[in-house]
Amino acid sequence: MAASIKASQQGLERVDRARHRKGWTKTRTMAWWQDAHTSQATLRRFWRGIAIESGSFAAICHAVGISDWEAIADLDTVEEIDLPMPVAQPLSAIPDPASPNSNREDWGEAPDIPSFHGRAEELCQLESWMVKDGCKLIVLSGMGGIGKTALAVTLADQIQEQFECLIWRSLKPMPPLENLLCSLLEFCDRDAENISFDSIHQGISQLIECLRQRRCLVILDEVEVIFGCSDRPESSKRDRTFANRRWREGYENYAELLRRVGMERHQSCLLLTSREKPNEIAALEGEKLPVRCWQLRGLREADAVALFEDKGFSGAEVGLSSLIKIYGGSPLALKAIATMIQEVFGGNIKEFLSQNTVVLGDRLRTLLREQLSRLSLVEKDVVYWLAIERQPISLAQLRTNFLLPPTPSQLMETLVSLERRSLLDKIAEDNCITFTLQPMVMKYVAEESIEQVIDEIEAVLEHRDLKYFKLLKKYALAKPQSPEHTNNNYDSWMLVRLKDSLLMNFGSEIGLEIREIVPLLRGKVPALIGYLSRNLLELLKALEIEIDAKEWEGISIR
Repeated sequence: MAASIKASQQGLERVDRARHRKGWTKTRTMAWWQDAHTSQATLRRFWRGIAIESGSFAAICHAVGISDWEAIADLDTVEEIDLPMPVAQPLSAIPDPASPNSNREDWGEAPDIPSFHGRAEELCQLESWMVKDGCKLIVLSGMGGIGKTALAVTLADQIQEQFECLIWRSLKPMPPLENLLCSLLEFCDRDAENISFDSIHQGISQLIECLRQRRCLVILDEVEVIFGCSDRPESSKRDRTFANRRWREGYENYAELLRRVGMERHQSCLLLTSREKPNEIAALEGEKLPVRCWQLRGLREADAVALFEDKGFSGAEVGLSSLIKIYGGSPLALKAIATMIQEVFGGNIKEFLSQNTVVLGDRLRTLLREQLSRLSLVEKDVVYWLAIERQPISLAQLRTNFLLPPTPSQLMETLVSLERRSLLDKIAEDNCITFTLQPMVMKYVAEESIEQVIDEIEAVLEHRDLKYFKLLKKYALAKPQSPEHTNNNYDSWMLVRLKDSLLMNFGSEIGLEIREIVPLLRGKVPALIGYLSRNLLELLKALEIEIDAKEWEGISIR
């Protein structure tokens, strides 16, 4: 016989504070049940207020630093139980016994969260929307690596007792809606013997009926993978100008799922995580409506410091605050850079910052590439111009850069779209609103731009044909006519980087080779060459190539 103990309400609150300090979730942090030498199922029963064996109870408390486990227990409910003979099986595989308090869970592809810091405001607000306000559809958006999935796991883990069913599905494998509906129905409708429907509309109707009958929490992670690019060949001019979040071919019926879940009567909640907000949400969302959106930003400084402490830093290093700001509080970026600083600079953050650069890891680079590849044409134009400008600029200044300026309303809509993806920052100073890119985005765009320009120059030198110039025609890498550029020797930061890359890749003769391109510009219509002549002129100056005025006669310079 052994004692069976359950936690008191006050005890659970104390344990909750202790696990927050360690950055652990309630039941999705594997280290907790492993440190306690118990199972995930036992940890779940602990949180549900179900009596468990006293040794496991004490170990769960010890794992989060609570030695006086008796103070956690509800001693009025101590029982004697018969312990079964142990069976050799993985602890994580021990099933949760059936009980009145046992809700149905299917965590699918949800990751375990080794540590989780901060996000108290987000957790509180999202829980309030789900539990108090009864929201039917919630979109958790933000740029890649900002922590959407980790927050969704922690939130679901925290409030799962408020729902009869919890089901997590990742859309990364890009399941057709028919397959997803079958998966959801098989789990949610426990009484159904065979799941079948004649149409997607009917399948969605069956799912909504389940959401009416039972209070379910359904999480769809990485929804952005079923969005397509806005600039498909068949897109209309307006579609390419505006930031349309189209669905990939074959996935358009997901739009009906979102509309109906957001509009029809039921008692459940669908939570989406996505780098981009679906168009269908804009017409349905509102502060007092059952469809809402939360745009996730970077970690607060104190929470980001805790992340560095997990990595072995003291949290008091010189320059840590600046480092967190540079990387926008992105958990993914900060974890990667923390490891790199330890390996290369021996943990010296000040020494790393003295290099005056932003380092992007492979994972973050991939996420940015994926996100930027889905931008519309005008969104890409704005991103390039903000990277070239580097400093914050106003909407009016930005618009003057375009060869064919969009209307003010188009440009405003585009800026809002980019801000919603956390790709740019909006700065309000002295009654003036200015815009600039996030540092990591600016670094990535600059690197990609320089690589593309080098490829263009190499192709033109090989074929002696200006048609290979794309980026250098469309964007001005240096604009000496601007008020802040007081002479024609001004070198923009991107022009300097391009010069250095050209010299490194092609050697000191590259300037003379580029000079041979100049005659190809003569007699060309200004509208066709755009900023090309200006860029080549400034690049030759940067490469210290003597400029012969006669060579430039008959060449339009914008």
